[in-house]
Amino acid sequence: MKIRKAGVVALAGATAAALMGVSVPATAAVPTITVWLDQGTKDAIGGALLAYDGQDKTLAINVVVKDFGTLRKAAIQAIPRGTGPDILAGAHDWTGALLSAGVIAPVSLGALNGKFSAAAKSGFSVYGKLYGVPGWTENTALIINKKKIKGTDIDTTAEFKAAIAAGKVGMHIDIAGGGNDPYHMAAISSSFGIDQYVRNNGTWTSTIGFTDDASKGGFTKYVNWLAGAGKSIVYKDWNTNAYNFQSPNSPVAAMISGPWGAGTVVNDTHKVGNETPDKLKASDVGVQAIPSIGGKTVHQFSGVRGYWLSSKVPAAKKVAAGKVLAALAGKDVQLASFTTEAKAPANSDALAKVSDAWIKGFGTAGKNAYPMASFAFQDGTWQAIGKAEAAIIKGGAALNGKTPLEFFTASIDAQQTVIDG
Repeated sequence: MKIRKAGVVALAGATAAALMGVSVPATAAVPTITVWLDQGTKDAIGGALLAYDGQDKTLAINVVVKDFGTLRKAAIQAIPRGTGPDILAGAHDWTGALLSAGVIAPVSLGALNGKFSAAAKSGFSVYGKLYGVPGWTENTALIINKKKIKGTDIDTTAEFKAAIAAGKVGMHIDIAGGGNDPYHMAAISSSFGIDQYVRNNGTWTSTIGFTDDASKGGFTKYVNWLAGAGKSIVYKDWNTNAYNFQSPNSPVAAMISGPWGAGTVVNDTHKVGNETPDKLKASDVGVQAIPSIGGKTVHQFSGVRGYWLSSKVPAAKKVAAGKVLAALAGKDVQLASFTTEAKAPANSDALAKVSDAWIKGFGTAGKNAYPMASFAFQDGTWQAIGKAEAAIIKGGAALNGKTPLEFFTASIDAQQTVIDG
């Protein structure tokens, strides 16, 4: 599909050039920039690209829709042959594989750099060098049932601790059933200065961060919290957790979850026993930042969609490709991801224009969220961390005669040995 220029997005040549790291020539041919993306991304920003493409006659945009599950592999195969895209859209955790394959090039956001959080950019960075443009984000936040919490939000550390102690905070982790979920727990573990892996220059390393050395003593404090106050969080399977949140007969009034959690308690009912509570109205559900239990900045996990520049873009097309990347980074295209598909734009100017309180709430709450790592051993480390957290929350026989700190430390040491090997 070829998109002709008919748009409303105006971009300065200097910004486009800065994105590409090249100078704007006095004259240039009219090139076609090919963008590969999945149907969901086309639905989100395709119309805005059409608008941009129609503004002048200096370039044309050719959009090619591919299956999301095969998009990355197809690009890795096609770009070296010269048959791939000039720009590729996808998930931030593709960056490492794309760079290893040699199919993407560094970019500079230029004048737009300050419009993106350091956390969002880190998902597209490798050892401090930026390789992609963040598009939209998704992360956890604290979801509030306003029918149960009246007059004040849980927006301070003291209020959050008090709410947890009173059994008012839920998290959908099926501890009783052996479940574990360090994804949601990261909203708390990170507040003790713990990252899943040690970060270096804005990039994940392969050293697990659940140690006192890595967290400057925060690991022991987190383990002690899990073994004590942390037990008061209401850990249940998803259906029970959502029921507790909806039901006026349950004290649970807040939960750590993502947009999927906010949507399901409004769109679905969740029955436990003989009670099926009414669905909540959208206006009954608030979304806010997660207060810090441990005193450090909360860096919950996020997923970020974005765009990469092919390493094989011909010199004659580089300025045009830079203009398209600048448009993808700009407020108008980014805002379109919200207006068409209810996404939280990564560009702060676009996020400021979001009218939906939920989307803005998640976007604001995720300002410091760290994009998830994409190591081949990720699943194994998830399991080691999650099982240790679950065992400490359970306590007793689950710890196999060890103290909570000994149990967690042994689990991490064993997993680090596997990674190093």
